[in-house]
Amino acid sequence: MRLKVYIIAVEIHNSDYMDWIVFVKKENARKAEERLKADFSLASKQAIGVRDAKSLGIEKEGSFFIISGTDEGVAKCKELINEFVEEIDEKYLKQANDKIREEADKAAEGFGGLF
Repeated sequence: MRLKVYIIAVEIHNSDYMDWIVFVKKENARKAEERLKADFSLASKQAIGVRDAKSLGIEKEGSFFIISGTDEGVAKCKELINEFVEEIDEKYLKQANDKIREEADKAAEGFGGLF
């Protein structure tokens, strides 16, 4: 696994897919989300999660977008919402990513108990 850190985003590459996490200010979050959903050719086929910063314990006005998919699909998503992405300290991107992963793991554990 390689990790590339940008001022505005974190990319995590694994063999066949990648994750991209970015911050979008509150006033642009809906526009960015709608733009991703409107692209039926590639972007909307990626796993796109949008989480309010405050729900993750981060005192910022806006949302974190975490996009998981193929390199090509994530590249298309970047192209579509790049104008809405805001610079944010790397520690907030890491904190958001860790919290989202932790919640997903807890949900998977709980769901696994049903079987």
